[in-house]
Amino acid sequence: MRGAEPLALPLHVSELQVFAKQTVFVVGAGASAELNLPTGQELKKQISAALSYDRGYYIEFSDHRISDAINEDASSRDERNISNYIEACDLIRSALPAAISIDNFIDAHQGNHYVEFCGKLAIVKAIWEAEKSSKLSKFCGSAKQGISSVSQTWLIPFF
Repeated sequence: MRGAEPLALPLHVSELQVFAKQTVFVVGAGASAELNLPTGQELKKQISAALSYDRGYYIEFSDHRISDAINEDASSRDERNISNYIEACDLIRSALPAAISIDNFIDAHQGNHYVEFCGKLAIVKAIWEAEKSSKLSKFCGSAKQGISSVSQTWLIPFF
């Protein structure tokens, strides 16, 4: 439009009216890729890997903490074996490549304790592992080193 004043944007995100009250931003996995965190597709692969196991005399997951958590949950439910959990892990691993997201998959199986439990357990493992090597791990450590680790990302306007 001719002669119109240019739109004046705030210099800092905190100057936006939206911060006049408590605000929550929900961002997708792609928003965290520049922080060296997994995208949605990468997260699905990591979740599948976390739910992989060797079937020998005993079921052995690649991470003993997955086995421990499944055994503890089964025990708390007075279940004598973990076959329902193994079935859920197999279901998740086989269907996840075609699923929109792990969240969508778990939501589609709402009420299935085993899918919900194993899926959320694998999400926690995958994100926890990714955070240890991400730019956020430095950011949450020393403040001086932390800010420089995220200085070229979309996070800076929020501080």
